[in-house]
Amino acid sequence: MRPFSRSTFVGSCIVACLLLTLASSAQGQVLAQSGDIAGYVGYGDGNYSTSGVGATNNHIEYGGSGGYNVTPNVTVLGEYSLMPMGTYSGVTFKTQLYGGGARFNFSASGRAVPYVAVAVGGNRFTGAESGVSVSANGYYVGFGAGASIYLGRHWGVRPEFRYERQSISFGGITAGTNVILGSGSLFFQFGGQGTKKTKSSQQ
Repeated sequence: MRPFSRSTFVGSCIVACLLLTLASSAQGQVLAQSGDIAGYVGYGDGNYSTSGVGATNNHIEYGGSGGYNVTPNVTVLGEYSLMPMGTYSGVTFKTQLYGGGARFNFSASGRAVPYVAVAVGGNRFTGAESGVSVSANGYYVGFGAGASIYLGRHWGVRPEFRYERQSISFGGITAGTNVILGSGSLFFQFGGQGTKKTKSSQQ
């Protein structure tokens, strides 16, 4: 599963680059006061440690975000992600992250808009067996970079790489992990300044 997931992500990045080359007519840009929604799939590589004992744990992650472009260069956003972590000794585990952050966009009028991102929020780790579940809560902090690649005027793809520090506490035990996450999103932008046609353009 691990080699397949990595090759799938690399393949997605190559396809995105090809689409960017072919979409020479796309004139997308980050519009002030516009909305932005995205859904993504990624692959996380983490080293989970509890009381000094480390274990590598690698899984696919799914998520989505909703943002508001305050200006072409600043986007505030909320995000949610789910990482199914498989089953061990009959117990099924998952991690859920929910929080908010910001993207700081560069060259906001181009077809490819690079950015850096920061995020912070809650972390909920759950184990379930036979309909009974137990959860531990904590936090996460993330830093990353990527690019919004417009394939049309209001939509495109968004590859991103991020570092996250995740931590949880339960029953006096604290566990933490450093996660490197690569992901690819499909995003849509709507509304905002500059979307209305002028009279001259309608004639």
